[in-house]
Amino acid sequence: MAMAQSATEHTDELLADAARDGDTRAFALLVDRYRDTAFAYSYAHLRLRDEAEDVVQEAFVRAYLGLPNIQATRCWAAWLMRIVRNLCNDALRRHRSRPVAALDEAWPDDSPTPEMLLLIGERGDEIRRAVNELPEKLRVPLVMHYVSRRTYREIALALDVPETTVVGRLSMALQRLRRRLLCER
Repeated sequence: MAMAQSATEHTDELLADAARDGDTRAFALLVDRYRDTAFAYSYAHLRLRDEAEDVVQEAFVRAYLGLPNIQATRCWAAWLMRIVRNLCNDALRRHRSRPVAALDEAWPDDSPTPEMLLLIGERGDEIRRAVNELPEKLRVPLVMHYVSRRTYREIALALDVPETTVVGRLSMALQRLRRRLLCER
């Protein structure tokens, strides 16, 4: 495949086909497209930056090694995110006895969003504690959206659910946080 064309002109499946045929630039484009979403999911799920980075790296290695086995009709992004989800679940199983650390306040960068400014404020500890106590199915999309700045589409891809489910889970998470934080006052 001639990679002289714009990267946006290539579908994931075309890039995966090219990578399967030995085009390392095609695979690098796939990594660039999905690295942030894979990391956002891993970080929200595991709550440990180093572990999330390891999972993402391992996922891309497994995806590269698995390219000869992927079906041409299969959605590459969904396949990659399934690998990421499975690796996160494996990591959680390995570390069940180890306590989970709180989310790193400095990630993803130093420029705070309005939500992060609120977290840093005087009620920041209460809010972080409330977020960490949410059920995983509500906490992960909340962290991916407000901390990692992922779109509904990216979160839906990472969780393998429809976008409407992501919207519903975010709404439910915010309702629970509001209720909990108002009760603590």
